[in-house]
Amino acid sequence: MSRLAVACRYMLLLIILCMTTGCWDRREMDDLALIMGSGIDLTDSGLVEVSYQIALPTGIPSAVKSGGSQKQVVIISAKGNDLQEALGRIQQQMSRYVYFGHREVFLIGENYARHGLNQIQDLFTRFPETRYNSYVLTAYGATAKEILSAPYPMELIPALAISKIQSSRQSFSVKLDQFLEAFSSPGTSPVTAAIRIVRKGTDKESIAIDRAAVYLGNKLSGFTQPDELELLRWWIGDPYRLGFTIQAEPEDRDYKGTISVKASKSKVHVHTKIIEGHPQAKVKFHTIVKVVSNNTRLNLDNEKNRKNIEQLFSVKLQERIEGLLTHVQKDMKSDVFGLGEELHIEHPYYWRNIQDSWSEVFPEMKVNVEVEFHIEQLGKTHGRTYLQK
Repeated sequence: MSRLAVACRYMLLLIILCMTTGCWDRREMDDLALIMGSGIDLTDSGLVEVSYQIALPTGIPSAVKSGGSQKQVVIISAKGNDLQEALGRIQQQMSRYVYFGHREVFLIGENYARHGLNQIQDLFTRFPETRYNSYVLTAYGATAKEILSAPYPMELIPALAISKIQSSRQSFSVKLDQFLEAFSSPGTSPVTAAIRIVRKGTDKESIAIDRAAVYLGNKLSGFTQPDELELLRWWIGDPYRLGFTIQAEPEDRDYKGTISVKASKSKVHVHTKIIEGHPQAKVKFHTIVKVVSNNTRLNLDNEKNRKNIEQLFSVKLQERIEGLLTHVQKDMKSDVFGLGEELHIEHPYYWRNIQDSWSEVFPEMKVNVEVEFHIEQLGKTHGRTYLQK
């Protein structure tokens, strides 16, 4: 073998060794600050405030040790004229490198959300460490920093509690990738869960997620009411374990007069059409339910009684859905229902002409709501539990 061939082999081995060294940028766990939750606020003076909820080593759950009286998390925050300045100042306070690989939630303060989210959109689409399966929530009646600082008695780390609530199928939840995708879609407006502090200022302070935050463009437009949240979940296709209660009879001494049901199957069908150059939509809600409580004198084994209750539920739910539609469409003028996307699919040529002005067209769009309600199961006790003598 020639000397040139030998030299080339050694040179190739040297190049491979240089390319496969793996510890040049390593960081030990002791050098990392594990961010479990973060938030952004806008102060009254116009400054941007960034807050981190950081898990302390004693606060990380393990099989060997959990609980204890030691502090589990620390909240660190900093202010700046813009987002980048605040991020730089918060790192100056920390002895460890910020690590976002474990971030569970990202909170947007109400004031910041109303001001606009351009900086957040730019940061998350550029930042390589962004965790797109984190949950996004908007603070209601509080700042993001206050939410991150609020304790939660059932979990060592409050951000984990928020994440677990969001991951349950009975909660309204939006992940970061879904949130950013909605910003880029002209046919659907962004929406997140809204989180608030309950029993604020007491030793029993905690958090609750019982509203939705509705955005118009990149700014917060308003919040839904708690009784509208399940209807919104149903409309956008997340109907798991929906529950409804109606007043079926007047309350008397023995009975409250209410009937409660849980949905076992639900679906929503949307059809759009163009009439004289104006878009219209028909939204048909269909659900099959089981009775979980009958606090009335009615025997639902009787077909006539059951049909009357089905009709009553249909009427009441239609009224509630129309109320939600009016609140979101007329007051907040935001298409969180995705009717624009349905229009885009069914009438692409028409959509091409109006997509840039959809925010003006949608509030005036006529939407007809229809509800089909069927009771399929009456539970183990088909009749009333207590029969009147």
